[in-house]
Amino acid sequence: MSPEIEDTRTRIMQAAVSCAEQSSVGGFSVEDVATRAGVSRTTIYRYFPGGRPQLVQETTTWEIARFWARLAEAVENLPTLEDQLVAGLVIGRKLMQKSQILANIMDTEMLELVEAVQPSEPLVHGVIRDYMRDLLIKEQRAGRMRSGMTPEMGADYLMRMTLSWMSSPTGLDLTDDQAAHQVIRSQFLAGVLIDSSS
Repeated sequence: MSPEIEDTRTRIMQAAVSCAEQSSVGGFSVEDVATRAGVSRTTIYRYFPGGRPQLVQETTTWEIARFWARLAEAVENLPTLEDQLVAGLVIGRKLMQKSQILANIMDTEMLELVEAVQPSEPLVHGVIRDYMRDLLIKEQRAGRMRSGMTPEMGADYLMRMTLSWMSSPTGLDLTDDQAAHQVIRSQFLAGVLIDSSS
């Protein structure tokens, strides 16, 4: 894909995100996106021949990918896996709350978004799982992995826990650093690492 095509696609998806932020996911049309992106409706359909459903699906997938990339970059230099997971929950929750798209993905009443994200779920889960596995391989090499636990098993568990807690912290005040660390130790890492505080 040429840089010019990629730039136009990105501009259209950025416009779709802006429209969603302004009028909610269900409240914008292809015309609205075209106007905000500074392109014609014909251009929208050239890049997204499936129309609005394809635009919503691909924009949602793109927004999710950007979210996880920003999150990975924010935590990559923290010293321990516990620190990375705590920061990931805190930062991730804040980013989700700021995005009209991400904030509504877990809302079952937002059927359009739920349906839009379904095709990309295996890919998203795979990316998160691979990222967690790489972190756990380092823990395994350092001798901190529990007996019988593998990086693959631990990565799948941490991926599911992270998504669950990020979407619904179940009463946990994520601004309370001590409480967040306690949850990560007791519910995320206790069954994965020998010493989750090391």
